[in-house]
Amino acid sequence: MRYRLISLSLSLSLSLILALSPAAPATAQSIRLPDMGDASQVDFGPDEEQKLGLETMRKLRERDLILDDAQLTEYINSIGQSIVTYADQNGVPYTFFMVRDNDINAFALPHNFIGINVGLLLATQREDELAGVLAHEIAHVSQRHIVRAIADSKRMTLPLAAAMLAGAALAAASKQAGQAAMMGSLAASAQHQISFTRVNEQEADRVGSQLLAKAGFDPRGMSDFFVKLERQGSGEARNQIPEMLLTHPRPANRVADTQDRVEIPVLRRNVPRDGKAYELAKARALVLATDDNRTLIRNLETVQAKGGSANDLADRYAYALALRQAGRYDEAQQQMTRLLKSDPDRLTFRLEAAEIALAKGDRDQAWRLFEEARQLYPDDFTLAMSYGRALATQGDPKRALKLLQPHLRRRPNDPALYAAYAQAAQRAGDLAATHATMAEYHYLNGEVLPAIEQLELGLKNPGLSPNQEAQLRARLKQFKADAGVVDPALSKRTTP
Repeated sequence: MRYRLISLSLSLSLSLILALSPAAPATAQSIRLPDMGDASQVDFGPDEEQKLGLETMRKLRERDLILDDAQLTEYINSIGQSIVTYADQNGVPYTFFMVRDNDINAFALPHNFIGINVGLLLATQREDELAGVLAHEIAHVSQRHIVRAIADSKRMTLPLAAAMLAGAALAAASKQAGQAAMMGSLAASAQHQISFTRVNEQEADRVGSQLLAKAGFDPRGMSDFFVKLERQGSGEARNQIPEMLLTHPRPANRVADTQDRVEIPVLRRNVPRDGKAYELAKARALVLATDDNRTLIRNLETVQAKGGSANDLADRYAYALALRQAGRYDEAQQQMTRLLKSDPDRLTFRLEAAEIALAKGDRDQAWRLFEEARQLYPDDFTLAMSYGRALATQGDPKRALKLLQPHLRRRPNDPALYAAYAQAAQRAGDLAATHATMAEYHYLNGEVLPAIEQLELGLKNPGLSPNQEAQLRARLKQFKADAGVVDPALSKRTTP
């Protein structure tokens, strides 16, 4: 994609007060990728990649471009992880996230972050197309295209690379934010040094097609989507053409190239994917990303007045979400009642019904709905986040901690999860856990100094156990080393 960046390795160990250890990445058969050497390790190591990735994520969050919605993120993650299973993971788990922007784009960042714009999700018409874009980005990561390009540029210092990558990522996520970032740094002059070559793009198409087939998706999904974008931009002014088309090989060329290799058999999925989940994810993205909820409600009402559409279930779900956002809770509840009758076991509907009850102030009803959902989906992450946040703010925060804690082991790189846990810990009066998890939240957002401050505050807590104190000090030592902060205690010990 236009500013496709790339990633590396180094998993974050997050134990601290909770004495939790990160889940090991799943192992599976990987596609054997061509060995291009590892020159990138000479000048650009894992620590630099992690710093660049976290710093760029911080810049995106500063501009409120990351859409922290557990359900949408989990859906994108389910597709991405099914593809990543067959890719070279470079020792680092992949993190997929949604970008709050209607431009059609997607991009990868150092440390295996991959972002998908809301506009791209909405532009797809079938899940295979979305999977195709993700596979292409994953292929760029697994082939280490950006890292090699940076390593090849001997004059690319870490601060310059950070400024350039941040500006490029912002431009990929949002044209307006990206232009402002580029104007204020050397990114504009340096960006050409890491642009993907046509060979990179062809390789990403080739490897991505293999990954799609291995994961059970139609490998033509990628080329089909680019053809659709080309038709959309046909005859329009250049600034109206989707951004992805301006920086990639011509779709007609890549279609021919892809079709030469679509003879790769599509493996049968052991568990068929849920077709409704794709349409419901698009409906949710449409509502959460809209700037004009009133117009959206009118448009959805017009569709229903005409007898509905082919995607009536998704339209009605979007309508219920938009009504709740507008504060029209009774009407939203009526829509969800109808949806639950048609599909009573769908977690998406059960969670929305509980959220509506909570918004209406009917906590007893909300807790009942959440608990019923837990009986069906006891280990679901989206349920834990929705229910945990509700308990933390309006119910029993200690119960919220028990609900969220298992997921900290499974998702050590999710800042939204750490923020939710910290909120629950604070309301439960567990200051040690509050500061520890807030430190992780800041660190995952590239804010090392605030993370250090949280750990130092945690160490001032008189109720710390020896084990808690040791864990806090170990993490503080690591954070200070990352930030280049000299620890006076260590200096005194080493001074002759």
